[in-house]
Amino acid sequence: MAQPGERAPRDAWVLRVLGFDPTKATNGSGLKPALERWAQSRAAVIGQLKQLETAIRAMNDPLADEAIILVKAISANLTAAPDSKRAVAELRRYLETDSIIDDAELENGFGITVRIRDPLIPALDALDRAMVA
Repeated sequence: MAQPGERAPRDAWVLRVLGFDPTKATNGSGLKPALERWAQSRAAVIGQLKQLETAIRAMNDPLADEAIILVKAISANLTAAPDSKRAVAELRRYLETDSIIDDAELENGFGITVRIRDPLIPALDALDRAMVA
């Protein structure tokens, strides 16, 4: 049994071998809170994108279909629950490099603010830190 201030042997092994501190899993820095943060951030972004899609659709312009497809593509590419460091890295690459994200975040004539990177990248950072390599 570990003395106060010492790690239990099991916890020390998990930290040394897996690089994950199980003693922090219950104080908001574990995988479950990180996944919850991602889910909340993702839901907020998808809500903004749905508002934008609705506004574009209301224009009844035949050319609006292309814009709607692009907006839906962003939502489709935001994995609901990234389950590996690779999935997190792929999401990060998508968010940081795809020009469709730039276009969606531009000021639009509908008065709808769309912020994708600001909420999602910090949530990805938390997921990346919480995941085992």
